[in-house]
Amino acid sequence: MSNSTPEQIIAEAGKDGRAALSEIESKQILNAIGIEVAIPEVAKTADAAAAAAARMGFPVALKILSPSITHKSDVGGVQLGLASPESVRDAFALIRDNLAAKAAQARFDGVAVQPMAAPGGVELIAGVTRDDRFGPMVMVGLGGVHVEVLKDTALRLAPLNAADARAMLAELRGTAMLQGVRGRPAADVDAIAELLVRLSDFAVAHPEVREMDLNPISAYPRGVAVLDARVLVGPTDHKPPLADPNRAARLENLRRAFNPRSVVVIGDKRMGGFMWLRSMSQLKTKLYSVQIDPNEIAGIEAMGITNYKSLAEIKDPIDYAVSAVPRQVAGRILRDCVANQVGSIGFFTSGFSETGEELGQRLEADLREVALNSPIALVGPNCMGLYSSAVGLKNFPDEKVSDGGDVCFISQSGTHTINFCIQAEARGIKVNKAASIGNVLILEAADYLDLMAEDPATRVIGMYVEGVRDGRRFYESLKRAAAKHPVVIWKGGMTEAGARATFSHTGSLATPAAMWHSMVRQAGAVEAAGLDAMLDAVELLARGRAMKGRRMGLVAMTGGQSVVITDTFAGAGLDIPALSDASYDELKTFFNVIGGSYRNPLDAGGTIGSGIHPGGLDRILGILDRDPVIDSIVLEIGTGFRAQRWATHEDELLTLLDKLREFGSSSQKAFAIILHPAHVEGIVARAKGLARERGLVVFDSFERAASAFATAAGYGQGRATS
Repeated sequence: MSNSTPEQIIAEAGKDGRAALSEIESKQILNAIGIEVAIPEVAKTADAAAAAAARMGFPVALKILSPSITHKSDVGGVQLGLASPESVRDAFALIRDNLAAKAAQARFDGVAVQPMAAPGGVELIAGVTRDDRFGPMVMVGLGGVHVEVLKDTALRLAPLNAADARAMLAELRGTAMLQGVRGRPAADVDAIAELLVRLSDFAVAHPEVREMDLNPISAYPRGVAVLDARVLVGPTDHKPPLADPNRAARLENLRRAFNPRSVVVIGDKRMGGFMWLRSMSQLKTKLYSVQIDPNEIAGIEAMGITNYKSLAEIKDPIDYAVSAVPRQVAGRILRDCVANQVGSIGFFTSGFSETGEELGQRLEADLREVALNSPIALVGPNCMGLYSSAVGLKNFPDEKVSDGGDVCFISQSGTHTINFCIQAEARGIKVNKAASIGNVLILEAADYLDLMAEDPATRVIGMYVEGVRDGRRFYESLKRAAAKHPVVIWKGGMTEAGARATFSHTGSLATPAAMWHSMVRQAGAVEAAGLDAMLDAVELLARGRAMKGRRMGLVAMTGGQSVVITDTFAGAGLDIPALSDASYDELKTFFNVIGGSYRNPLDAGGTIGSGIHPGGLDRILGILDRDPVIDSIVLEIGTGFRAQRWATHEDELLTLLDKLREFGSSSQKAFAIILHPAHVEGIVARAKGLARERGLVVFDSFERAASAFATAAGYGQGRATS
């Protein structure tokens, strides 16, 4: 079988009913795909093992051959550094006896004999695992204690290119070991990257390969040596999504739903406060109601809304419908919408597959079948539907609408959609479009993402996602969107247990959370840990300048605050560099160092009087703006005693904010201010409102500012390396 192709080796294992290939078969595959590796010799007796060792040269390693054994070391099946024929014979006997003692039922097929690897290499692990949603993923990590204890690994979706592979290596916490430490030479990073690319290409071409585990690998100054390899194969259970013959028309209908000519609300009731009809109170296009209950109709007509007993009575084309009917009626409503050529429908109705009940699953399957056989764009079910500010389309009465929005939001949670839209307005974030997508029965997050990314008004997209059905399509859509705009993702359910019985180290290290983080990073998007973090990041990305790096210029009002702001921003992974000599030369001509400091961070309260002395503030901001070692600037204003003064001297606040607006408009660097609520929250809240009216980005604390700047820097860094 030495000249067999990978396909022949895999087919032979299938005939034998084996999922796990032997080490020899696994290494034969590696050689066939261009990863050079020494193929061990098989020895069925101690004398044969000694003879093989003599031919290849001492020292050698012996490894057990048994179709029942996956982890050889667990049964004492590995003996290393054997330097003589006698030691080889003894090791053969020991391996055989260990197997008999620890796995008596396992078949013993002899040992594999191979030369010991040259010393001095950096130990690595690499491999492939296959995820049901995202397909093949390549993993690499530092071996030994780094992978066993520290889990120092990086993941990427296949296929990879050489740049992707190098980015994975740079991502490792122990990447310095590959660059050479304590006098050791650097490892051959190009050879490691080539190995990862070859693994990636093989995994993409062979979906029957479930996992590959190359462990350990020794990386040398020139080349790499794969010391052990295992491959797990099996029938692929991935079923590509069925083609949707109505997809183009469905997506066009979704696009029309965000700019509808007319909207109909079906089944709204007094018991719910006519929530959906009230949500449409600012709709700039035609609004209709369909309700057959005479007890409800009077209340609807009292709102000045025309009610009909059926969709067929409405003569205008309906671009978007909202259904608030019980789940048992949902299928009938959907069929009626299809019959009357309604473009899109959002089902507020819940009680489907999310319940886990057989009835709910059956009713949802019925909705799916009806929708797939038509071009209708079904939003949800179990959702709050669509929001489009420009046309006054809302999905909750308390939301505001305005012209000129440039932020979009997609969420599988209706609550998060509403909270984002309501809180965004107070943060100076102008929402253009939002979609609460619920159970994503027909249209998935990727569809909304594509639509919003193509909108020329879009500047930033936020998302709350709990799961995706077609991971590959989501990844491709996310990658396209992130190439155009910052995309910030808040993932629900990240505490899902990732432990599972696996064939290899590769699989056990590729937990669902690790896969998700890697996918987002590879696509060029960034993550947020919650709603506040999402709003903070979106405010900075939408209202501020793009970050060109991670180097921060920080200005605090007191010494204690300057220490805390430094620790906070550094702890978030941002850099606080020393300023350039030219900056220090200028600062020392006017900076008040009594009770202050201008090292970076600048303890500037004594120089600018918490913003009262505009000349000093102008000069400090100008210096930071000109300094080439600074990428972004953050200024703390409004410490407690100063904010209290604003209550009676608002003119001082307005002068300060106007000056900061002028600076923020002229500077090409990302700029934000921090206003701590402290014990003067009401005063500070007004100050924040006035600041945001002037286009300034405002944060409540050092922690939230640091998190937002780290997120924004991550997006910039991702674009630079993609």
